[in-house]
Amino acid sequence: MIPTTMFSASYEEGHTALVIDKAHSVPTPKKGEVLIKVSASGVCHTDVAVLSGAALDTRTYIMGHEFCGVPVAHGEGVDPNKAKFGKLYTITTITPCVHGIMGLPAALNIEGVGHDGGYADYVVVPQDQLVPVPEGVSIEEASMASDAATTAYHAVHDVAGIKEGTNFKVLIFGIGGLGHLGLQYAKHYGATVYAVDIKPEARKLALELGAEASYDLATLNELLTANKLTVDITIDFVATSQTFGFALSALQGNGVNIPTQGKAVIVGVSEESMNFAPLQIIGPGISVLASLYGPRSSTEAALDLFAQGAVRGIFNTEPLAKVNEVIDRLRSYEITGRTVLIPENHQ
Repeated sequence: MIPTTMFSASYEEGHTALVIDKAHSVPTPKKGEVLIKVSASGVCHTDVAVLSGAALDTRTYIMGHEFCGVPVAHGEGVDPNKAKFGKLYTITTITPCVHGIMGLPAALNIEGVGHDGGYADYVVVPQDQLVPVPEGVSIEEASMASDAATTAYHAVHDVAGIKEGTNFKVLIFGIGGLGHLGLQYAKHYGATVYAVDIKPEARKLALELGAEASYDLATLNELLTANKLTVDITIDFVATSQTFGFALSALQGNGVNIPTQGKAVIVGVSEESMNFAPLQIIGPGISVLASLYGPRSSTEAALDLFAQGAVRGIFNTEPLAKVNEVIDRLRSYEITGRTVLIPENHQ
């Protein structure tokens, strides 16, 4: 039986923490929508950015844009075969149907960022955003597939072009919730991967996941200054002016051969400026590419790799009620891998 009220954690303008409501009304699905009982929600650095006021958002909504769950009610016109009761689905959030409003990009008008999302016991989503989860995939990995895995897979496979049959040398910045997956995708498709992270535990994890080497920033700087490290592709899940500068340095050596194929792929979100002179990229033939989220095919591929055991999500779980504590830990860069929140009604 579906209750009438639920737990929720909402963004409200002017608050740096989520506003908790233990008696929020359970939504009713409209035409083409499905009521999802949330199984798990991943916590993302985007949440930190929104709560910091970076988005200049005046709306109020339940946050949580990375989640999975099971359908418990259908709105009018929903195909019951595409939203089966009791079946686990990953929910995609950025789709071709999403449009920006108030001068904001479309990525800030989705479930969990602009519309009610997964930091709640229940959430309403359009039927077309449900992606069935294969057998053998945990609820934690299924939630990660909603954003972290989709985004990392798209950046590695589609934007960077690291695919089966390639043998690129790749430098990955940030072995966190997305980076630890990106590293595994690159390795899966034959790349030699070097990792960079400020945290010793993250560097250790990178080596455990198959990185050729794992550096702190000081060591990386020494290698680049001595021209002892050149790669074909950099993928930056941190995106600061410092990591961008290191990325361009690591790609400079590609200019000794023509044609060049160096790519600097930017995935992380920050408010820092990334400055460069045109000669820095035109001379060595570096393409600077931004990567945002990914198509449904990336979500499906990420789920399949989880199901095969070719890639594993590194995560820890906490009750949904501790969401603000988890966000504070994320702000302080205390989390390795992904923290996944489990609603009390699922426990």
